[in-house]
Amino acid sequence: MTSALPRKLLGPLGGALVLGLEIALLAFVLLTLLLPGLETLIAAVVLVVAALLYLRRNQALGGGLRELFAAHTRVAWIGAVGLVLLVPFFVISSPYWLFSIITAMLFIVACLGLNLQLGSGGMMNLASAAFYGVGSYTAGMLALRAHWPAWIALLAGALVAGLFSVFLFIPVLKTKGHYLALVTIAFQFMVTILLDNMEWTGGPQGLKNIPLFSLAGYSFNRPIDLGLVVLPHYANYYYLLALITAAVAIICQRLYHSWVGLTLSTIRDDEIAAQTFGVRVNRWKLAIFSLGNCFIGLAGGFYALMVGFISPPNFTFEKSLVMVSVVILGGMDNVFGVIVGALLLVLLPEKLRVVQDYRFLIYGLILIIMLIFRPRGLIPFQPRDYAGLAGATRPGRADRADHSSAQGGV
Repeated sequence: MTSALPRKLLGPLGGALVLGLEIALLAFVLLTLLLPGLETLIAAVVLVVAALLYLRRNQALGGGLRELFAAHTRVAWIGAVGLVLLVPFFVISSPYWLFSIITAMLFIVACLGLNLQLGSGGMMNLASAAFYGVGSYTAGMLALRAHWPAWIALLAGALVAGLFSVFLFIPVLKTKGHYLALVTIAFQFMVTILLDNMEWTGGPQGLKNIPLFSLAGYSFNRPIDLGLVVLPHYANYYYLLALITAAVAIICQRLYHSWVGLTLSTIRDDEIAAQTFGVRVNRWKLAIFSLGNCFIGLAGGFYALMVGFISPPNFTFEKSLVMVSVVILGGMDNVFGVIVGALLLVLLPEKLRVVQDYRFLIYGLILIIMLIFRPRGLIPFQPRDYAGLAGATRPGRADRADHSSAQGGV
């Protein structure tokens, strides 16, 4: 397939342009966050809306940008990774915003898990904050009372959150749609009430003095001294969480582009048709519900081991609604959309703190406007490349798949 890009943009000049665009985008975001005043946010919103409208009218330009990044995929990824690593250096004078970015990354991990359930599998989970709390309390109690290493406690928190999915096994399989949403809401309030009333979890006082991350004697609560530059201690958590976020995003993206993602889509779109073609719906729903909750619990465990204090108000129903909003606003069944949605919905309220009395009103209006003009989310779901999936299937594997279908389905 021939490229519509000018020949000179297919070489080093195109790669330099890709890097320049990425640097400009990061600079725009950071300046919006760091510069004080509501007028900065208003100007940023106006510029974004104007840019989107311009790209919508000039579809050739938008297509050219997509083709440019596709032609320099490796350069784009290297540049993105490099800029992510440099973020703590750009916000070195504002640890508050570094902590806010870390919080947004925690929401990315949790919402990627929720996206597997809601976006890919079509299961409405309104108890994501409850599973977030299960992961937090498991990791916190194992580190505080059993003196487990933080790394093992973190993994245990993720696994226990996944195992708690078994408690909802029958309701999840027997209900769907708004009935499933009601079941998960009930579970959310059950967990919140139990955490608030059980003494061994700390009750309303929560857990205090949870041991923080450390590796080979190096405490993550220590600033990073590079000689000329000293990064705040939150930079330790930022880099570790960036690695975890990348791993979870890659796993979700690989699942999306595999036959597993295709299977989940058939269940989401029509369970009866999926069963007719031999898909074991119940097994896949339980598997993806548990995996999604493992990711949510992983984010919760990281939060507990980073801040050292957790309590029931950290895991209320409102947080579940925010996570669902991230998935819907960003774009369901879309990994990159979830990332954009989490960054927007977590960082925007922090920027609006300059107008304490009206920030939630403005926040709600922005969400309503976005959903009116982008009802499918900021980055809508894109159909899978079925030809690519078929081409990636080896003959032997296809034969085994046919044999498996004959034996009882996927």
